[in-house]
Amino acid sequence: MKREFVPENFNVDDVEQVTKLFQLLLDEEIPNDANALRAWILKWSELGSVLQEVSCRRYVAMTCNTADEAAAKAYESFVENVDPISSEFDDKLNKKLMAHPAKDQLKDEFGVWFKSIQVSLDLFSPDNIPLETEEMKAVQAYQKITGGMSVEFDGEVKTMQQLSAYLERTDRDLREKAWRTMWDRRMQDKDALNDSFDKLFSIRNKIAKNAHCKDYIDFIYLAKRRFDYTPAHCRDFHESVEKLVLPLLKEIYKKRAAQMGLEKLRPWDLSVDPLNREPLAPYQSGDELIEKVDQIFESIHPQAGKWARQMQAQKLIDPDSRLGKAPGGYQIGFDESRLPFIFMNSAKTDRDIYTLLHESGHSFHQFALANQPILAYRDVPSEFAEVASMSMELIGMSNLKPFYGNDEAAIARSAGGELEDVIWLFPWVASIDSFQHEIYSRPNHTAADREQIWAGIMDRYDAGVDYTGLEKIRNNMWQKQLHLFECPFYYIEYGIAQLGALQVWANFKKDPQKAIDDLFKAESLGYSVSVPTMFETANIKFDFTAKTIEPLMQVVWDELSKY
Repeated sequence: MKREFVPENFNVDDVEQVTKLFQLLLDEEIPNDANALRAWILKWSELGSVLQEVSCRRYVAMTCNTADEAAAKAYESFVENVDPISSEFDDKLNKKLMAHPAKDQLKDEFGVWFKSIQVSLDLFSPDNIPLETEEMKAVQAYQKITGGMSVEFDGEVKTMQQLSAYLERTDRDLREKAWRTMWDRRMQDKDALNDSFDKLFSIRNKIAKNAHCKDYIDFIYLAKRRFDYTPAHCRDFHESVEKLVLPLLKEIYKKRAAQMGLEKLRPWDLSVDPLNREPLAPYQSGDELIEKVDQIFESIHPQAGKWARQMQAQKLIDPDSRLGKAPGGYQIGFDESRLPFIFMNSAKTDRDIYTLLHESGHSFHQFALANQPILAYRDVPSEFAEVASMSMELIGMSNLKPFYGNDEAAIARSAGGELEDVIWLFPWVASIDSFQHEIYSRPNHTAADREQIWAGIMDRYDAGVDYTGLEKIRNNMWQKQLHLFECPFYYIEYGIAQLGALQVWANFKKDPQKAIDDLFKAESLGYSVSVPTMFETANIKFDFTAKTIEPLMQVVWDELSKY
């Protein structure tokens, strides 16, 4: 996008230059005129977009190679020197905007943003600026712990992601060895991860206190702009999942155990083909993965195919797992360029297909909303952002021929596995979310308390997996969920969004073109409307009660029975 306010030679590392531009915005005399105020808003948004793109590109560089000290220092420098300036001036600029007499004339266009700004003003505390910097650095320290996890296995150094691929092998002894090796390695850092979480927990409680909130739960619901649901709704979701979804997962595991000739499943028995067939081998390289997923998108919708090919051509995907690369996967937006970027750790497994379909869904969302005029509207709440991604997993499942040709058995295994993962996800989401609500309601809890709390949750959502002799590992399995460290309370969104995605998928099965057109139309709105309105525009319901869960689970179960 062409810059109108920020100079082309702007140096984001020059604190004086950054401060000067913010000060210009603060000092500008804006006439009592809606057009003048709108022009000022666009200048502010442009500066934010420039700074956000630099931050995101540096984050990408750091996570792509956690051993790159220069990349780490560049990101740290931005977090320590530039982010605090943005935080300080954003509060002042928010106040300037909300006090402007022409503001009400822009309500139709910016009303959702104005509501969000008022929350920012209510939560802002100058004492939190250094704490937010401290929190980001603590997250970075956590990533160094996890990014450095590797083991010698099968004659090579393996990352945790690469080791997990062995859990699909038909040799049960090999699977057990891989699982134990992986968790023995994780447990070596158990205390370090507990210390990391303790530090983050302490910082977050201080932030909540400074914002005059009752506790961090109260703070985070406001900070995440959860205007449309409460912790009570989440508890209802937990209970509905326990009653309506957990029994289905128990049935899946019961059938799996019978197929494998086992009395009980062990944790290394959950990913292998239950009929003892070799793991699916859908591709051999990251480039091949990208190419074949692009073919899927071209087959289901012309716009999806066009966007996918653009990402491939511009090398906006880093697919391969390697030593020193941070774990997990994400999609991130380069806001000034209005381009998405996908980070993942592929391991040549069938699951990688769905990971790339998922992150591509986020990327399509970024493309769809690129014309939204302000930065705030190009940052969509996760409750709907994850609908965009999860929908593409289910829709992409409709054509797996680029990977498996006419091998109906392989296609059935892949699609059946995806549907089983949908069922598995709900109890895991309920577990993580209930864990967060419990530990953040206990400000003085210890690492030992966390083990006890998590053990109780594992018991509540037990689907019949035997952890005899592995209790210590079982009681610390929450540590593998990076969201608990990096983005607290970001997990219930997956449950809410999965329900939305299942509705999009149901619509797709009836009318493919319209279902995706409706979804992309909703995505193009960005955050210019409320979350329920986003859902409504996509022709789906914003509801995560038993009333919605029960019939959707029946749809999934009926489809799964075909495989």
